Amino acid sequence: MAYLYVLSGPGKGRSFRLREGENYIGRAIDNDIRIEDKTLSRKHARIVLKGSRFFITDLKSENRTFFDSAYLEPGSQVELKAGVPIALGTTIVTVSLSETDDGQMTSFSETVKLSRADIEKASELAERRDEAEEKRLQLLREASDLLISGISIHDALEKILQSITEELNRVDRAAILLTDPLTGEIEETVLGPRVPRHEKTAPYSTKVVERVIAVKRPVMISNTKTEEGDIADTLKVLKVQCVLCSPMIFASRLAGVIYLDSVRRPYGFREDDLALLMEIGQQIALAVEKARFVSDISKVAESLVPDEE
Repeated sequence: MAYLYVLSGPGKGRSFRLREGENYIGRAIDNDIRIEDKTLSRKHARIVLKGSRFFITDLKSENRTFFDSAYLEPGSQVELKAGVPIALGTTIVTVSLSETDDGQMTSFSETVKLSRADIEKASELAERRDEAEEKRLQLLREASDLLISGISIHDALEKILQSITEELNRVDRAAILLTDPLTGEIEETVLGPRVPRHEKTAPYSTKVVERVIAVKRPVMISNTKTEEGDIADTLKVLKVQCVLCSPMIFASRLAGVIYLDSVRRPYGFREDDLALLMEIGQQIALAVEKARFVSDISKVAESLVPDEE
């Protein structure tokens, strides 16, 4: 026999028998297991019993499902461990393959304290992640709006670099380099707001930029002091602590690169920063491609000889 036990919440102390196959849990009356807790969704989760194994799926619930120190991804099936607390909203339950005696219930209840601490910690982290994700989405929207606003590509790119620098405050130097689609040579360089305009040397690592242009893949080095190789050696000479450079590609055509670095501290960039640059880069590549197309059409139109008949 398999059971679900309510360890904390409105139904504390109750137990429900789990049948082989699917068992739906939620606030609505048509669930196999109904728990009258306002923090549960009407159809909150599904537990599947397969022999002696338990699997749970969060059904896109409002307050989510927490298990094994993390929130479950909605729609993804995860195997449960008997006796380990599961948080459905603010109700905490566990599953077992046998009827639980008072001693086991006491042991389970002790784990609830730890589980609640984990939930609170994970909630704080999730809120921070959600807040950061919203800022990044806003940055993507701003970039998209700028690129279709009618201002010049150069001015739009300057404003995009301003937004990137404000969002990723670890950035010291930022640049967008546009390349010729046929030769790969750099045609135009747009500098970020923190880059001095009077420097004679390029305010970026040419070796990093050349590598990204050549292979059309990003380069991210978190700490140049712990890396080896020709690129890392060059960055050490330039006193660059970390670097992130991403290609701008649309329809397999390279439009240029976005370059960021920090000379103040290492570990300035994360994988989600790279994902952000890749998305912005794709938007820029599309805008550049359209601008070039319009320019080419205009040149063709100017070269046409009018028909005098």
